[in-house]
Amino acid sequence: MGSVAHRIGVLVELFMGAVFADGKCDNRERDYVRALVADLLCKSSLPPEVEILIDQFDPERFDLRKAVADFSSDPPMNKRRVMELVAYVTLSDGPQTLQEDGYLIQLGHALGMRPEEFRHLTSDPDMAAMRESFTDLARVPLRQSRW
Repeated sequence: MGSVAHRIGVLVELFMGAVFADGKCDNRERDYVRALVADLLCKSSLPPEVEILIDQFDPERFDLRKAVADFSSDPPMNKRRVMELVAYVTLSDGPQTLQEDGYLIQLGHALGMRPEEFRHLTSDPDMAAMRESFTDLARVPLRQSRW
């Protein structure tokens, strides 16, 4: 995936896009993004510039295709990991909504992935058992989490 620190701004955009996918953002979701990013950076607190990215994210200006361009030449395994991290964010405020599901599908397509590579992260009825185990993993607290 390259340097996480190098791509943290892009990841924050993708995470915040997931937060706003259902048209609303609550503090629990922002806190989850903060904890997830701190965990990725192996830090106990976020750098100020990352806090600003989270606090000032504008869903109206967000361009999913532009954000994922940085990952276009990555191997499939890295793209899948990005999808999983974003899926964790969609679950941070409860069950995944149809809008969040749609965001994940758009993200998978924007990353150039085949539907079978990410359908276990969506509401595909044939993948219910895999999605349930993924959802259980999403409940595992992050290292930096305060929950």
